[in-house]
Amino acid sequence: MVVKEHITDLFFDLDHTIYDFDKNSALTFEAVFKELNIADVSNFMSYFKPINNTYWERFANNEISRDFLRYWRLRDTFTAINVQISDKEIYYIADYFIENLSNYNHVYNGAHETLEHLQNRYRLHIITNGPEVVQERKLIKTNLHQYFNTITNSEKAGVKKPNVEIFKYALVHANCKPEHGVMIGDNLQADIHGALNAGMSAIWFNEFNNENNIAVQEIQHLKQLLDIL
Repeated sequence: MVVKEHITDLFFDLDHTIYDFDKNSALTFEAVFKELNIADVSNFMSYFKPINNTYWERFANNEISRDFLRYWRLRDTFTAINVQISDKEIYYIADYFIENLSNYNHVYNGAHETLEHLQNRYRLHIITNGPEVVQERKLIKTNLHQYFNTITNSEKAGVKKPNVEIFKYALVHANCKPEHGVMIGDNLQADIHGALNAGMSAIWFNEFNNENNIAVQEIQHLKQLLDIL
């Protein structure tokens, strides 16, 4: 349970928590598929989402490289939907996706309003496993950068969530003691367990109302943070 009287700093995940990665991804893929005249991809995202999540879990656990993730999440998705595609096209789509994703700037409902209210009471920060250049571009183009005092990414920290060292790095960077910080994110392993293991409190952004077995506070909409904090 978060005791708000003890809290001075809030640490947010970015993708799937504030930045609507799925919606922006769908628009990016739609554009590149049209450019390449790739048909029969109407169900692409329904397969890409779970495949992408699996590869990100492996990446967070240092089982695969970022380049491996970028190629195989696409290759596996096209295989799943029975679309024939060349390696050249896969690599083009992978590069196009990274370069153009931030052209789409959808955030979750209530994101700006919630962050605006919270920044009057707390110092706000980002902790992300995403690549530094891409994540900073997203924050600027969505005008989210104005709310955050610090941005910690895995490239700067040298480790990825759920490793406690990235949370320690972020806490030092924010000049915050663990007991005064709350992590807010969608991934139980990377965000919630990682933060708890670092001595922080945590709030799970449980958008799809999945079963909660760890007795941590949860929200389904960002505005609910204003009732907790």
